[in-house]
Amino acid sequence: MSTFGEGSVWAVVAAAGESLRMGLPDGESKQFLLLGGEPVITHSVRKLLAMEEVAGVVCVLHPSHTVRFASQLLCFEENKPLMITEGGLERYDSVRAGLLEVPDDAQVIAVHDGARPLFTHRAFLDCLAALEQHDGAVPGCRVSDTLKRTDEAGTVIDTVDRRSLWAVQTPQLYRAEALRAAYRQPELSGATDDAVLLERVGRHVTVVPSTPANVKITTPADLPLAAALLSWETAVDV
Repeated sequence: MSTFGEGSVWAVVAAAGESLRMGLPDGESKQFLLLGGEPVITHSVRKLLAMEEVAGVVCVLHPSHTVRFASQLLCFEENKPLMITEGGLERYDSVRAGLLEVPDDAQVIAVHDGARPLFTHRAFLDCLAALEQHDGAVPGCRVSDTLKRTDEAGTVIDTVDRRSLWAVQTPQLYRAEALRAAYRQPELSGATDDAVLLERVGRHVTVVPSTPANVKITTPADLPLAAALLSWETAVDV
């Protein structure tokens, strides 16, 4: 059990992407596509606010979506702070903007993708417990598929050893001081998640086993899969 108690965690939900791979019309975003009758992003926000460990949530949105999301605020019944701020061009720009809104006394900061609505409370708690011995903890699944490396023409060069490979997910949890220190680096480019930034400065990050059902909605084919999993998740740990 973690020594980080009730209300020790703040969550930053990164949802400022332009959803280019979804092929949506200009001005639309995958975070506002309907899943189970409500926008994708609201599933994550509601789940985070409902956790007793979470003190508040910061949603980082594309500038064109802040007013749109503000109209959703009344649907959240939890009596906790829920703030909105604008993101930047890159994911790390958006997370950095979110960190500026997190209170200085937060012990733990969770960073979550707004397009990943099916994470479990169990994985969240396991990551929180792992912070007793690590600076960061990320949920993930061991890679089970055979991996091939190819050249630009698609010709196979070699087969990658998958024995130590994990596909990581969010929410990723970090000791607040470690994450803030990682974001003080002068160069953040090339970071596809926040764990990369901690790794660059020698901080310890561990992977916590999660479930493949924690899918990220990236392409149109992901939405019906997420809908099917959403209808199923009432029978599993949420």
